[in-house]
Amino acid sequence: MTRAYNQGEGEVAFTLGLRAQTVEIGGIELMNYGTTKKVADLPFTKLGYGGSEPTAAWRKAAEQRIEKNRKGDLTVVVKDAAGKPVRNAEVSVRMKKHGFLWGTAVPGASLAGRRWSAEDLARYKQQVTELFNFSVMENEMKWPQWAVEDSRPATMGAVDWLRESGVQVRGHNLVWPSWRNTNVKAAVDAKDNPAALAKVITDHITETTSAFRGKLVDWDVINETFTNHDFMDILGKHAMVDWFRAARAGDPQVKLYINDFNILEGEDKPHQDDYAETIKYLIDQGAPVDGIGLQSHFPARLTPMVELFKRLDRYAAFGKELEITEFDIDTADEVTQADYTRDFMTAAFSYPSVKAFVMWGFWEGSHWRPRGAMLRRDWSPKPNGEVYQDLVFKKWWTNASGKTGAAGTFATRGFLGEYEIEAKAGGKSKIVKVTLPKDGTKVECVLE
Repeated sequence: MTRAYNQGEGEVAFTLGLRAQTVEIGGIELMNYGTTKKVADLPFTKLGYGGSEPTAAWRKAAEQRIEKNRKGDLTVVVKDAAGKPVRNAEVSVRMKKHGFLWGTAVPGASLAGRRWSAEDLARYKQQVTELFNFSVMENEMKWPQWAVEDSRPATMGAVDWLRESGVQVRGHNLVWPSWRNTNVKAAVDAKDNPAALAKVITDHITETTSAFRGKLVDWDVINETFTNHDFMDILGKHAMVDWFRAARAGDPQVKLYINDFNILEGEDKPHQDDYAETIKYLIDQGAPVDGIGLQSHFPARLTPMVELFKRLDRYAAFGKELEITEFDIDTADEVTQADYTRDFMTAAFSYPSVKAFVMWGFWEGSHWRPRGAMLRRDWSPKPNGEVYQDLVFKKWWTNASGKTGAAGTFATRGFLGEYEIEAKAGGKSKIVKVTLPKDGTKVECVLE
């Protein structure tokens, strides 16, 4: 058991397949170890997945794609005050921020200081700004929470703080089209009046997108349509097109996404097929869909790497951005959790259509599935946390230095993002900030 129960209580859970089946259960024993054992001491089934081998063929191809798609050529030209090239100038190239979006879900209410100690709040904010350049509110932008007007200042304050701290924000979500996930009085009151319900939803989209206009990178317009379709059952499938159009009118610049689970994770083929069909329908109907969200909440079964790339190929074929929106792995097997985190991140970073990788939380003290966190309650990193930091801030991070040649140039190749360039010669120095795009850039440092 992974949590404490009151006397006389208990729970046994069985995870079954997705299709209809007959099972027989027997031979269950409950053994009380008292205080002689910890949960970590108990046996568990070690995970595995295809493509985990160090020599797996996908690895070389992924590294080649990363080199091609996630790096650019940077040339530094050092000149003196007269405009002449400076030879043997010392040049330092220091990466400051990724161009790729590495993100996490954050609890807006906690950022407002409502739930944590001052120490935990300060540490959480520090970790968010050090580890990520992208974020999403875990719940606060969802319709039921946003409908509580007293909570809006805290939510907006959290968004503003993130942006001011250099962490961009995505919106989640405008329409989660079922009554169980949209228990909002205005919508429930219009349940038996399709025209009124359609207006309530459109008004909500317009009001919410307008409130956050200019503050967000993208919005999940619709969330989880396969398992949440009450609104479409009443209004018809075309209502989804109307929702995208309303979102575009509310914020003409933000990228608009559809989002769902069991797409890269799991074996729910009907779910995956329905998602592809829904996306195709929206595009065919002229809905302004900019991106496709792939949640990626992994349970004990991990998608083999070859299959993972096939699924990415399937949704990339629509010609839209892809985003890993809610990644986590819920398991006690921390070794395989770290291995798959490394391989999944590598696959995502290598894939040209993927623009962001977002975890659904990172700290055990604030995670819907605590075993999926990458930092423990005491803020120490788990193996998957070490993997994340090693990839994002070491392997996929560029710092370079050297001296200029006869033409006063120093050239290197770096990961896309923001850089600080420093040139020194003859007791003079110059620092220049530059953004490195995929097609490369040339920066001039004049020593005056």
